[in-house]
Amino acid sequence: MSTPTYPGAGYFCVGGCPDVNPKSVPYTFPSSGTTVVTSSRSGGLSSNVAQYTDNLSVSSGVGNVSPTVSPTTRTGPAGDTYSVTVAFTKVAGITYSGMNVDSNAMTDNGSTFSWTTTNTIASPGATYAYVVGGTSAATQYSYTFNFTTSSLVNATAAYSISGGSGGSGSAPASSITVTGALNTSVAATLTATSNSGYNDPSGGFTYSPSQSITKTLGVDSGASTIDVSGTSTQNVNTLTVSTNSGSCANDACINGSGSSTVYYTGSLPTSVFSNSGLSSPYSNGIYKISSGGALNVSGGTGSQESCISSLNTFNNIGNGGSYTSACSNASGSSDVYFGTGGFQTSSPLYSNNTGCNTSGSGFWSNGSQWIQTNSSGVVINLGSC
Repeated sequence: MSTPTYPGAGYFCVGGCPDVNPKSVPYTFPSSGTTVVTSSRSGGLSSNVAQYTDNLSVSSGVGNVSPTVSPTTRTGPAGDTYSVTVAFTKVAGITYSGMNVDSNAMTDNGSTFSWTTTNTIASPGATYAYVVGGTSAATQYSYTFNFTTSSLVNATAAYSISGGSGGSGSAPASSITVTGALNTSVAATLTATSNSGYNDPSGGFTYSPSQSITKTLGVDSGASTIDVSGTSTQNVNTLTVSTNSGSCANDACINGSGSSTVYYTGSLPTSVFSNSGLSSPYSNGIYKISSGGALNVSGGTGSQESCISSLNTFNNIGNGGSYTSACSNASGSSDVYFGTGGFQTSSPLYSNNTGCNTSGSGFWSNGSQWIQTNSSGVVINLGSC
């Protein structure tokens, strides 16, 4: 063996110059077998060529992007080349578009984006500050709801959706799609309301599978249906009236007797019936209402009228063309009239106890007081005899 050779310029020895020892070993070949001869290398070389360092960094101008650069530093002689990679991992639920590094397009690798370039070291070293550009936005996911009213009678239904793009409207409605970002919770609710004049079913409306359903966008897929059923019943009102009919509202209220039930929906005036099934129209007539007023039924339609419920009786009433003759005629008169108050304060003055007919115009006296009435029986003048 001999001493190794090495370049004489650009390097210096480290731990001694390169050498091999021993260089020669006395040896006698054996008659058989093998023998291992060992020598050791020592010393080494180190370059004294100038070294320069590049520093590399990366930042992002896009949300949901956390990029890295590799390497972050590189040291070597001028002219040395090396590979640089900028990359970031995608965030779930985010859509990326036009991703680039300093306007150089990045490669979509499925779960990551990357961009690779080659740099060359030069004196005195360089600083690279890469910037990732592009756009990012929450990925929009969707879910579909259907709202049905398979057996809904005398009622209407409406749906509402909270979360995501939300929405509301009347039912039935199909293929109502709500959208939003990943993991957005959306709740769909269906609500039935009885029509005016109707009561909710006993026990309420039936919703299937439930009145509200909650789903998570991007997690749940497919479609859900909410159905409502139920029959609302008419809200039947009742009135207790007299069994006998009067000639007028006052007569009914003054002289009505007995008890009967009238059935109707909504408010008067409206159709009135003698049964709760609302199939038999009530008989025509004017009836006293136990709670006050009179019910006038004509052609199956009932309307409420005001009335007076009692009259005072005025005996021995004289009548004449003047108050003096009325005062003188009162003595021995058998005529009877009626009113709601005292003789001079009753207005109008009625000629019978039904309250249907007034006295008309004239002078009237009870012997000590007199009144004058117009054609409607209304008192227009009074005095003492």
